[in-house]
Amino acid sequence: MDSKITLSYGSKSASTIVSNNFIDKYMTDARGSDVKVYIYLLRCVQNPSFPVSIESIAEALGETEKEIRIALKYWDEQHVLSVSTTRNGRIKDITLHDLDEVDDTDLDDGCSISIMSDTGRRRKPAEPAPAMLDGKPYGRRATDITIPVPAPEAVPEPENVTPIIKPNYSSQMIQSFKTEYPEFDELIDYIENLLGTTLSQRSLQTPAFIFEELGFPADLIRFLYDYCVGKGKRTNSYIEKVAREWHSKGILTVDAARFEIEEFNGRYNVVKTSFGLNRNFGEAELVFLRRWYDEYGFTDEVVQDACNRTLLATSRPSFEYADKILTEWHRQGVRNLDDIQNVSSEFRAANRTGNPQRTVKSTNPALQYSQRTYTEAEISALERKKLGIL
Repeated sequence: MDSKITLSYGSKSASTIVSNNFIDKYMTDARGSDVKVYIYLLRCVQNPSFPVSIESIAEALGETEKEIRIALKYWDEQHVLSVSTTRNGRIKDITLHDLDEVDDTDLDDGCSISIMSDTGRRRKPAEPAPAMLDGKPYGRRATDITIPVPAPEAVPEPENVTPIIKPNYSSQMIQSFKTEYPEFDELIDYIENLLGTTLSQRSLQTPAFIFEELGFPADLIRFLYDYCVGKGKRTNSYIEKVAREWHSKGILTVDAARFEIEEFNGRYNVVKTSFGLNRNFGEAELVFLRRWYDEYGFTDEVVQDACNRTLLATSRPSFEYADKILTEWHRQGVRNLDDIQNVSSEFRAANRTGNPQRTVKSTNPALQYSQRTYTEAEISALERKKLGIL
């Protein structure tokens, strides 16, 4: 747990002043939780004796400590504040920069310089360290939030929890994407047709980020937008959230995304319940499931009946066996449970030569016999034989 943070400032104030530069240049591209953290820090520095810790900020804002750390990392990357840490990665101090003293040209997208890294991701150039006077930064008025070094037994930060920071793409950068990658240009046309509107410069940030920074191929981004719009979710924030979740799970193909959606939605839960499975389906099993539901168009009730018959016949969950049953029903035009009853009745009738107790008369006493009555197990065996399952 981080130690208490003691804040100090020149004087108390009954109001919190937010820089117009923050509102105009930074706030629109930040998440709501990021903005909450920044404004709360501004509020805190107004009281020189206000005790602050990561835990207390999280409690005050109704966020997790993880979200607070993510927000601090984001604003540090945007040069809105500076976060210093100790060798073991714990927060040492936070410096909130005075954004009003920043030259506006430094924040102008049109004048920004883009650098292509070895990984193919564009990053903002590093900002020079602020000038120092008596060991303190100047040129940007600063408020220091000092945190003592924590005890050695402090639990280290979890690894790989910091999300990929979303850059602010200028119109020139987006145009360069369209020129350099024809598939990106076609992707934008597809999204605009899907949404029925021309994407604004702000809306273009989302597909540019997913394409260039997350590395999604164009077909996966089309699938992403189809999926979100199909759910009635058209906002950039929702689409970006889904993209980040897929990226964190290593989903980079349409098939992998479809698999994730099917698992998330629990589309095939009836099969899990019928077969008594408490695990996710394998890809080979999903091939069967998609055939039964998408190709054959069976309902849950029909699939469940086939699964139950499979267990009765084999005493184990067998997708191959159930598939043979359902394939035969599809061939026979089965659509619902009533159709299954009719097919089963016709099957039983086809395997009987008369009424069960009818006596066959013959002049030869040796040929007189009663028609055999079939048990359910014998009928099931005949069905297996007809389906080619021994």
